[in-house]
Amino acid sequence: MASMTYVFSQDQHGHLVPYIAALHASCITLDHMVGPFLPPLTNEKLLPWWKERIAETISGARVIVLLLPEASLGKKPQGPDLRGLAMLRLSETETGSFRGHVDAVLVDRRHRRQHGAKSLVAALEYEAAKRGRSLLTDSVAEMAFKKFGYTEIGKVPHFSRALPNGMKGETFFYKEFRPSSP
Repeated sequence: MASMTYVFSQDQHGHLVPYIAALHASCITLDHMVGPFLPPLTNEKLLPWWKERIAETISGARVIVLLLPEASLGKKPQGPDLRGLAMLRLSETETGSFRGHVDAVLVDRRHRRQHGAKSLVAALEYEAAKRGRSLLTDSVAEMAFKKFGYTEIGKVPHFSRALPNGMKGETFFYKEFRPSSP
């Protein structure tokens, strides 16, 4: 079954927050993704953090795009339908009102290699342009973002704590494009 992207809506997708947190935990635990948390992960850590991200979507400071089955169109998706998500933080400063930062691109292991990450990033770029953003930055997925036309800025060694008891470097990217006309 084909996947489609949907902009997160509290009414339509709010019930998926525990599944979103579980997907995030899976990517951190199984893929050793660097994120805001180190294992062991608990709902007490993840759910409040995700509820804050959802509140930011409501205030307009963030966009979350979900990857769901095409059949979800027009109906509330179920938790197991969640295939992935991507998150864009919008700069709230006057001097940075043209910028956004890709905070996460998460795809469930069972749905990888099906162009889900590409669809999620394209949807974020579209949503960013709709909101007048012409520059996106990222430090999420090095190999993927090179394929998606992002330019490498540079690498920072020892950027994040990583398990086991180590540090991990981070590569930063950007992409410029035209915002949509209002």
